[in-house]
Amino acid sequence: MRRLLLLVFISYILVGCDEGSGGVVDENSSNFSKQNKSVVIDDSNKLYRIQNAKSSSITLNIVGQKDIFVVVTSKFNNQKISILGDDLAYKDNKKSRVLSSNIISPTNHLDTVLMRKEINNILFTKKAPQLRQRVLSHLDRVTPNNNSKANFCVSMDNSYNCNNYVSASVKKVVKDIQTPYGKKSLVIWLEDGNSLSQSAIDKLSDQFLKSGNGNDIYDWVTNVVGEEWGKDAAEIDGKLIGDTDIIDILVYDMRNRGLAGYYWGKDNFKKSAIKASNEKIMFYINSELLKRDPKETYTTLTHEFQHMIHFYQRSVKKGIEDSAWYDELMSESIEDLVSTKIKYMGPRNVNPDNGTAGDIGNKGGRYPTFNKYNTVSLTTWQNTTKDYSKVSAFGTYLLRNYGGAKLLNKMMYSENQDEYAVLDATGENNFGTLIANWGSAVVLSDIINPKEKLTYNFGDFKYTSFNGIDYKLGSINFFNYTPPPTFKSSATLDKNANLYYKVGTNLSGLVTINIDIPKGADITIIAK
Repeated sequence: MRRLLLLVFISYILVGCDEGSGGVVDENSSNFSKQNKSVVIDDSNKLYRIQNAKSSSITLNIVGQKDIFVVVTSKFNNQKISILGDDLAYKDNKKSRVLSSNIISPTNHLDTVLMRKEINNILFTKKAPQLRQRVLSHLDRVTPNNNSKANFCVSMDNSYNCNNYVSASVKKVVKDIQTPYGKKSLVIWLEDGNSLSQSAIDKLSDQFLKSGNGNDIYDWVTNVVGEEWGKDAAEIDGKLIGDTDIIDILVYDMRNRGLAGYYWGKDNFKKSAIKASNEKIMFYINSELLKRDPKETYTTLTHEFQHMIHFYQRSVKKGIEDSAWYDELMSESIEDLVSTKIKYMGPRNVNPDNGTAGDIGNKGGRYPTFNKYNTVSLTTWQNTTKDYSKVSAFGTYLLRNYGGAKLLNKMMYSENQDEYAVLDATGENNFGTLIANWGSAVVLSDIINPKEKLTYNFGDFKYTSFNGIDYKLGSINFFNYTPPPTFKSSATLDKNANLYYKVGTNLSGLVTINIDIPKGADITIIAK
């Protein structure tokens, strides 16, 4: 297998560009200029970076035979970028087969952006109404028993009134499990009349919370990103419920095969603030998914648990209102980190005991969708499967190159927001450069250990530890998936999006590439 021997970055940074204090280049096209460059690509297999470029002409002097790729990273929204190579250029077949993924979006068909906005509108109200403090009594803390019944609000209108209830009964109670955050209890409710077996409920319970140290989803996730709720929440904001050591899971038929489950922050509020609140720290799980694919349900719990913790640790405690893409990035990354522990194929769709990148022709997991839509901006969010796939791809890149579990801990506790939180956690100083490096790592994913901070593929597991718990991250090769990465000669890109272009295979001699960039972008030339 070919090995990348040396990576050399050549940067052209123009006067007036702001490369400090978060590394955001001023969005002014006058800070970008045309680059006419001649680049020698010799036997050492070099990777070249041209920063802050407008339309450019690049002549490659290729010594020996090389596979040549270009990644163009947009710095502006809505700019049509096109690449014209000479007769040796690679011609991509634009037809591709539509493939379904066996990974169901945890919030497919549910407008999570709207849900998050509704809750944040209340949480971040500058002048909150004076609400009566409600101190939880001892009875509020008593864990329900197996005879308990309740009506749960599962939908609300624009006035925060409940417009749909589900009647449910307790099917499982796990009391006073010792955790690093004190004793926790779990209550699982099942919709009345639902035929889900008790065995399925018991297995769900064991996966999430059971006796012992470091042996369940609760331990694996909280170990990295922290506790789900605390006594200071109601002190910070009187609209929120008080301290509780109980987590509730409502399992019901959502009548939607594409919906796996969700967390909804409305339930963390008192009814005096949101009438539709269930006043619990809780999850919702689709019973039909649990019947046919239990492990997908378990990874959904992992994903949604991060959202639950994120709301408390960042929105409540820090007052940070993260964008949807950042919150979902962390949930997808937690899935990747914990997938081998729940013995699930995860976003890679590779046997959890197999640390390699798996076999060619892989049609499952997140990455067939990412490969098909790899020109979508990382920092936009439209709540589609392609949005989940792109943040998954970026998250798996960050985990494998910037510290694994420790990175997610830094992202959770960063005092910064969104792009700046990523820069804070990774130690990098320019987000656009990080996006370009991510694109380069995708192209290099068929090479084992190409270079530090550009590696998806280690040939086996990459091990990462945090607070005494070990985690395993499997290798990824995007060229093993069907469809493989999409290479295009043109696309309309938003900011923080990459255009992937393959110049050709086994090229040598002089090759000229003309790149039409109306406003500005970074250009990366990759030789393999």
